[in-house]
Amino acid sequence: MTVTDPTAADYVTVCPCGFDAPLASNLNFSAGQTIPNAAITKIGTNGDVCLVNSKPTQLIADVIGYFP
Repeated sequence: MTVTDPTAADYVTVCPCGFDAPLASNLNFSAGQTIPNAAITKIGTNGDVCLVNSKPTQLIADVIGYFP
């Protein structure tokens, strides 16, 4: 995933949708920063993956593959 143009420092957690987000982040960032990071997660119950953060920002996600 890539974070771009965040309004404040925050974090992003990648997790399967339909479950509680873990207490660990996958990417931490500062205001105005553009920064990428790779993450591996399970797929949620409906085949969805959630990107969880709390401040306004733009998120870009690329899916490279999946394990059934």
